[in-house]
Amino acid sequence: MTHLKDLTLGGQYHNDFYSTSSSMASSAKSGNTSPTLSELTVDDNTLRRWQDCGSMFDNVKRVTIQVYNSISYDVIQRIHLPGATELTIQTHEYADRPAGFHEEPTSLPNALLNISPQLVKVTFSDLAIGNSKMELILQASRSPHNLKHLKTIRFVRCWTDVSVNDVTTAWNEDNVMAVEVEHGKPRG
Repeated sequence: MTHLKDLTLGGQYHNDFYSTSSSMASSAKSGNTSPTLSELTVDDNTLRRWQDCGSMFDNVKRVTIQVYNSISYDVIQRIHLPGATELTIQTHEYADRPAGFHEEPTSLPNALLNISPQLVKVTFSDLAIGNSKMELILQASRSPHNLKHLKTIRFVRCWTDVSVNDVTTAWNEDNVMAVEVEHGKPRG
């Protein structure tokens, strides 16, 4: 896997896959097993069964989690990629309906911090979030001890509408982080 640049893992694999990959990660702590891998895409079905996703991919910069129905924060934080700077959580392209989160948004930043304390940009795409949950995510992300490097949060087609434009304008004027919103109904 030394020349691999992008990797997509989706679906359910045999139990041997998870144990072998975890074993490879443990034995490779001294040397990265994939020094060129910069993008990792994984779906929530794979994450549910994989206890330590990502520990063998130290150089990954961009992570995408594709969700079929809904996802809990304990599943999200199974990815540990200390060098990751960008994260996207989106509804899977083959999902029947827009995905969402199990828990309230106030705990989301802690899950994101577990993925990587270096996150600079987080994008939520085609998820069932809505205006009020978007505001809660923003409030929770503001805590100074959480995501110190986070500069941009994007909401793309997450059931938001123009009634939150005042909120996003205020956030952007504070210069704490940029909030980008593309209003609309999620695909899926």
